[in-house]
Formats: sequence, structure tokens, C-alpha cells
Amino acid sequence: MNDFDWVGDPQAAYDKWQRNEAVGADRRPFAEQSITQHRSMFARFHRHLATHGKTVATFGSAEIDSFFNALAHEARPDTTTQLRYLKLLDRVSRHLVAMEVRKDNPASLLLVGQAWPEDEPTPVFLSKDDDKRLQDACVRPADASFKQLRSVAIVAMFLGTGITSAECRHLDLDDLDVDGLRPDVYVEKRGPRIARRVPLEQFCVDILREYLSARRSLACPTRYLFVTTATGKPMKDDTLGKCVRSALGNIKVAAADMSPRLLRNTYGRRQISAGSTNEQVSNLLGLSSHRTAARLRQTLDQVPETP
Repeated sequence: MNDFDWVGDPQAAYDKWQRNEAVGADRRPFAEQSITQHRSMFARFHRHLATHGKTVATFGSAEIDSFFNALAHEARPDTTTQLRYLKLLDRVSRHLVAMEVRKDNPASLLLVGQAWPEDEPTPVFLSKDDDKRLQDACVRPADASFKQLRSVAIVAMFLGTGITSAECRHLDLDDLDVDGLRPDVYVEKRGPRIARRVPLEQFCVDILREYLSARRSLACPTRYLFVTTATGKPMKDDTLGKCVRSALGNIKVAAADMSPRLLRNTYGRRQISAGSTNEQVSNLLGLSSHRTAARLRQTLDQVPETP
């Protein structure tokens, strides 16, 4: 294989090109955190192509559209996720045309009329009062079944650690430590997010301890911390979302985004309100950039909290 075998090993070719040759609009090399994010984005798009029988040499606008349709349940329409993917696909397609791997650039027409939003969208989060009410609801219901206990534990995990849905789905039984001097959860590196140990907020320790005990006693062939059934299948994103929506409905809270992201933002904002720096919050959230923390910090000035 040559150094840039886009047909035989496109992921390796992209990684090398991204690190050694690719540049941004200002003709400067990308920062390390951008390189990591771009590699993860390309890998995701390449997996989509593989499932549809296409390659980097043969995909067209139809494959880009179907990819964005698949992405729609994760990316809010007012974020720049789709535009970032389009710009990435435009860069790589232009390069592949220059290398005579492709004959056209299907992303170029889709970029026409697209522009970066002047302002980043304001993060959606729970008020301090609603955050506290949801914390208080993170307790084991009377005579709870395993699934009911699991649902409460999932909400407690999101609200008490700020992890993402993907990270929650892949947690191992041994990743959760509820018996140490400082209970925490270990989150493996996934895509651009860094590996980290996140201390558990005090309100979620008891419910997670109860759930972990019940989960360990469950006869199950896999080691996922959260499972759909005794067959050991990992949770799906829509099921995790239902757990969050149900918990919010129980305390009569409605929000523009009633997903695990709402609880992740609430967790991050809570840390900032308690005095953590942008760097500390970014580390807890597994982010190499401080942009999300900075946006959450701005909301403290925009929305006065009740005493």
C-alpha cells in the first residue's frame, strides 16, 4: 500500500493526509484537537458509506443526504454540526479530485448558500430549582422492578456526571466505583472526547450503588453497565432519551431539548456555578476545547438564579 491508498484503506489515508498535508481556509495546519475531531468525523462518514455499499471514490449527494438524515436525531438544527461535516467533505472531495480518485465534488453544491451562524446557540439547561428537583427524584421507587431502577440510575448518571449517551451505552460494570473514598465513573476515550474519571455527585451515589448491586446479580452474558434485557444488549440512544423524558415529565418540566444533552449541560453549568474553571469543566466533560464551558458560563450572566 502506498502512503495515501484512498481506495484500499481510506481511514489510514485520511489520517495521514489530515496530519501531514491538510490545511484550513487560512492555509494553516489544523490544531491537534481539530485533527482529532476531523478524524472521528471522517471515520463516522466512512462507516456510513460502507453500510451503503459506497466508497470515498463513489459516494454522491444522495449518500451525504442519507448521512445527515441518520445524524438528525443527534444534532439539533440550530447547531453547526451539519455544516462542519459539509466543509470536511468538501475539503476531502476537492483533494480526491486533485488526486484523480474522484471525478466530482458532491459537497460543493450543498455548501452553496450555507454560512456559519453569527452566534453559537444558547445551551439548554435546567434551572437551579428544576435541577434540584430532578436530583431529589433520583431515588429508588418503592417496589421498583429492575427496569424502573435502571431508568432512574440512567438519569442519575447523566445528571451526576455529565457523560454523553454514547459514553453511557458503552460503560462496563467495572467502570463504576461506588465504594471508594471518592466514588467515580471511568469513561473510556471515544472519538475526540478524552478518557477521564468523573467524580459522582453526592445525590447520585446511593441510587447508582443500588443499581450496580442489582445489575451484578442479574444473570447476563455481557458486561455492559446498562442493558436493555437479560440478553445483555446495550442500551439504544432512543431508550436513553425516553428515560430522561419520563423523569422530566414526572417532575413536570418541559424544555426545548429533553434529551441527555440537557442533563449534560445542566451538570456542566452546575460545576461552573460552584466555582470550577472552564478548563476543569471541559476536562470533566471530556472536551479538548473550552468552547462549551465558555458558552455555559455566559448563561450565568444572562439568567439570574433564584437564591
